[in-house]
Amino acid sequence: MKIQQTMTKKKDNKPAEQPERAEPAQQAAPAANPPEQPDYYDQLLRLQADFENYRKRTERDKPLLIQFGKAGAIKKLLPLYDTLLKAEAEVNKQDADAAHIRQGLNMIFEEFNKIFKSEGVEVLCCKGKPYDPMTQEVITTIPCADSEDGTVAEELCRAITIDGQLLRPAQVIVGKKKEEENKSK
Repeated sequence: MKIQQTMTKKKDNKPAEQPERAEPAQQAAPAANPPEQPDYYDQLLRLQADFENYRKRTERDKPLLIQFGKAGAIKKLLPLYDTLLKAEAEVNKQDADAAHIRQGLNMIFEEFNKIFKSEGVEVLCCKGKPYDPMTQEVITTIPCADSEDGTVAEELCRAITIDGQLLRPAQVIVGKKKEEENKSK
């Protein structure tokens, strides 16, 4: 029915009635706080900065993680190394008949030294040197002459460093003056 009314109005050449429009002043005032839209560009910049920080941090930590991995592997080999050192000491006490055993042990130590050198591992020998608390752990002391006071008399386990950092301190026996001589002075 509305269609017919609009058609008849056109025939009369009268404009169709239009709904009243609100004047601009009468329109609803904008809300005091319009809803905020997310700032995608700002989020993208922040995400990019976070990723860059993550990348730098992982690059910085990677050598440290590799070093810890090497240290763990070498630490597992240390008891074997200590056992071989003890076996070598026993073989050296035996007759010359054990020359072939001595030769085999030397070959094993050469291989160990190659592996250690390639991994940045250094074995520190302390016997006969002054006691160093940074690389040595005193197990006990033994009486000695004045000139040997504070000197490593015997080495139970050698100190091991990896890339210049101490992996394991040496376990040593240190010479110490007798108590009676210390009290008289």
